[in-house]
Amino acid sequence: MTLHRRELTTDERRVLGIIQETFGRAQNSEGDIFFTADDQAAIFVKASDGSSQVMANLTNLAGLRADGTTSSDEDLKRDWLHII
Repeated sequence: MTLHRRELTTDERRVLGIIQETFGRAQNSEGDIFFTADDQAAIFVKASDGSSQVMANLTNLAGLRADGTTSSDEDLKRDWLHII
């Protein structure tokens, strides 16, 4: 069985960048992203020690930023990614 892959949207990449800036690129790379049956991009975010931090649905978080539900990257970090 082949896993479904697609290119990330610009907004999904932006959210991934926020995750990478905080938790590191090596353990949170594009290769770690998986796609749900309804084509949403998600990642199990890992800290530098390899511990799991949160599961982030990049598609959903990108949509929250794009439609203004979450008004800033700081709000996204605090409220949705639990980055304080």
